[in-house]
Amino acid sequence: MEAHKLQVKIFASPNFAPPPEVFIPIFHGWIKHHVLPELMIDVANYAHVPKGPGVVLIGHACDTFMDEADGRLGLLHNRKRAAPPPPERLSDAFRRALHAANLLEQEPTLAGKIRFSPNEFLFRINDRLAAPNTNATFMALKPEVDAFCARLFQGPYELGRVGDPQSLFSLKIVCPAPTTVATLLTRLGGPPGPDH
Repeated sequence: MEAHKLQVKIFASPNFAPPPEVFIPIFHGWIKHHVLPELMIDVANYAHVPKGPGVVLIGHACDTFMDEADGRLGLLHNRKRAAPPPPERLSDAFRRALHAANLLEQEPTLAGKIRFSPNEFLFRINDRLAAPNTNATFMALKPEVDAFCARLFQGPYELGRVGDPQSLFSLKIVCPAPTTVATLLTRLGGPPGPDH
């Protein structure tokens, strides 16, 4: 994956989707206790914006959102800079999203109030110049994404481009087979290491 500004969103299960504000103290704790392997700096609250970015854990190289875009709560990992080498970028983005989602599912203060649906993901490239939202981009990236999804899901999945040419290049990835966030994270090698 030559592009480096990758985004992965894993959606919260509909019956396990608390208001975004509950994540503010958790994200502050992640900063204080260095829970994530990358440098995290601050927390921003946009929960007052309807169908907006929710609550953001701001980092140097990556941000983590409890995002409410399109009216669906989910955890969105956003790589801004310092990406790993191209062959590792897709796996790294999913690994970091799954790691953060797994941490939230195990968070004692949430007491089981959040669950993620590991059967549906939104993958985006936040670079309209490098990756316009066109069929040509889709066809160019499809072999790499297919190989990754086969490894991640180890079974059937559906892959489709979403959005219009004015939006970010976006793929909806759906796997019908039952699985868990922890299982998918294990298939990618477990929690990610630090950024270099």
